[in-house]
Amino acid sequence: MKKTSLLFFIFFFAAVIFMAAGGGPVFAGNLGMLTLDQLLDVDVVTVAKVPEKVRNTPAAIQVITQEDLRRSGVNSIPEALRLVPGMHVYRIDANKWAISSRGFTSQFANKMLVMIDGRIVYAPLFSGVFWDVQDLMLADVDRIEVIRGPGGSLWGANAVNGIINIISKDSADSQGGLVSLEGGRRDRNAAAVRYGGWLDERTSYRFYGKYFDRHDLRPAGFWKNHDIADIDDANDDYHAGRTGFRLDRNQGRGDKLTLQGDVYRGTSGNTVIHPSMAPPHMYPDANDADVSGGNLLGRWSHVFSPAADMTLQVYYDRTRREGDFLRETRDTVDFDLQHRQALGRHHELLVGVGYRYSRDDIDTDSPPHSFYFLRFDPDSRGNDLFTGFIQDRFRFAGGHGELTVGTKIEHNEYTGTEWQPSVRCLWKFNDRNTVWGAVSRAVRTPSRLEHDGSLNIRPREMPISPSLSVTMVPRMITNGDLDSEKVMAYELGYKTRPSDDLYLDVAAFYNRYHDLAAGFKPGTPFLADDDAMPYMVVPLLLGNNFDAETFGVELNGNWSVTPSWRLTAGFSWFECNILHENGYSDVRPEFREDNESRCQLSLVSYLDLPGRLELNGMLFYVDQLEELEVDSYTRLDLNLAWHATDNLTLTVGGRNLLDPWHPEYDSITAGIFSSEIPRTFYGKLCWSF
Repeated sequence: MKKTSLLFFIFFFAAVIFMAAGGGPVFAGNLGMLTLDQLLDVDVVTVAKVPEKVRNTPAAIQVITQEDLRRSGVNSIPEALRLVPGMHVYRIDANKWAISSRGFTSQFANKMLVMIDGRIVYAPLFSGVFWDVQDLMLADVDRIEVIRGPGGSLWGANAVNGIINIISKDSADSQGGLVSLEGGRRDRNAAAVRYGGWLDERTSYRFYGKYFDRHDLRPAGFWKNHDIADIDDANDDYHAGRTGFRLDRNQGRGDKLTLQGDVYRGTSGNTVIHPSMAPPHMYPDANDADVSGGNLLGRWSHVFSPAADMTLQVYYDRTRREGDFLRETRDTVDFDLQHRQALGRHHELLVGVGYRYSRDDIDTDSPPHSFYFLRFDPDSRGNDLFTGFIQDRFRFAGGHGELTVGTKIEHNEYTGTEWQPSVRCLWKFNDRNTVWGAVSRAVRTPSRLEHDGSLNIRPREMPISPSLSVTMVPRMITNGDLDSEKVMAYELGYKTRPSDDLYLDVAAFYNRYHDLAAGFKPGTPFLADDDAMPYMVVPLLLGNNFDAETFGVELNGNWSVTPSWRLTAGFSWFECNILHENGYSDVRPEFREDNESRCQLSLVSYLDLPGRLELNGMLFYVDQLEELEVDSYTRLDLNLAWHATDNLTLTVGGRNLLDPWHPEYDSITAGIFSSEIPRTFYGKLCWSF
């Protein structure tokens, strides 16, 4: 371990000893530490679409609060998700992540639904999330609600293994000005400005702008295992700017209106591995993608009475990504209406309908020195999605028991009508002990690539005589008749508060997946002569012919050691078994059994010190990814914040302090060079006025 890391350790433990000895008053201003009662009484909406307390939710849910975002020192949403036990968060390079829960993690993890203020950012092109463009002003995020487990009965297709719901603050809660400046060696600089005020006594507003610049990293050594020429630079630097606004108006008589929007533009770099006809049949190519987009969202809510309310939300979203070989422009319009009605003292009915229209325009070009690489047919498509849901929540046994039954019904153009029912039950023994269980069915619908695309994979030489060989080109050919992937999920959880200072939450799960689009079946080879160079094409037909089972345990503990020191610990254990079907030759990388870390541990410490100081530390252990040949690693993040005044905070910190460099993921099978994640140091200034 380097001297710098040792100094951080020494300082950390010295501060703990100082606090244990009663070293004087600590900072107790507006940024004082949340109590355990405050954390457990946070209202969440993702589980039932209506507010309920964290401690009373029949689901494996974790809330990342604004305090967590501020004290952890994270500078992006993906980095914040490391704080959630059971979440698999692997950084691929300077601008890409592989993120999911309960299995099947990849750059485009296709079983995790992600929303920002009710706007779905799950990309239909590859089924997943482009995390590089989900760059929010973290100071304006109220909380991030993370559900591990299916949520299809309310949120629809693709909420198979979990939901990430990012919820921003009401503009009335972000008044005045804020300037944030951050600089470091790798994340070279970042600046954000926000200002909020009142248009009249009922209407609040805020607007913001931000810019950041991330330096490129060094490439991981995985290329050595694939006979690819050496490269010195991963070309994964990323810089982007974003601006946006939010208006909130309390109209009176139970009416509230919200209007918000964002626009962004940036350049996201990476090194792409292209198939080539020349040995070694793959070559690296620097490929910068110009990314841009914008969205506008309106929401109207009306409270008829304490027993009834209604919400209408409409948004428009436009995204564009333009690289060397793929250019996509997508326009999405979404409409959602829901109504809640209490039926007597024990029943609460929630119903809703929705419609989404999404249209893309795709242009693909073969890169230099390559051949036909990626194609979509047709190159433009519009899709309609019609949805409806109904949910009944029934309370019994004098409020000790709660049963929630519901289903989502959807109709899409790829697989037709889909049903996603669930049953959740909760039993409160008393105010300190709660047990819950759930049985759910969820589906994932095919992506645009899986339905309409074809993709060449690395060519291979096949000898046909001692002096002659032919180039064989495997070509993934997708299936227009591909069915949806399905899961039956079984969950059991226990939440307990054995003392006023300690809270424990444990969840166990078993998931059985059917019809996974994970395997390729070889077809009849045929000759092709693109670019006047004949070669043999081996068709690989994608089909729904794999099943799988996953199971595991997730544990989260929260301990208020003293009023000024809180510890949070997490543990997760995960197993996956893939069930192959005859006739299918291979399984896609993200579906392989050892593609995940089996064991993960985390320890987070927030400590208020005398002299208006805060010391915060995050320790993470991630087990090896055996299939990807990624070794286990331990990561330590530390930061020291000084509240110089009530309005000025200065922070210095370091990330990944135990290791100068290490890889977290290998995505070369997906055609992207991974990078090694470095040790970094940073400084930050935050001034409010």
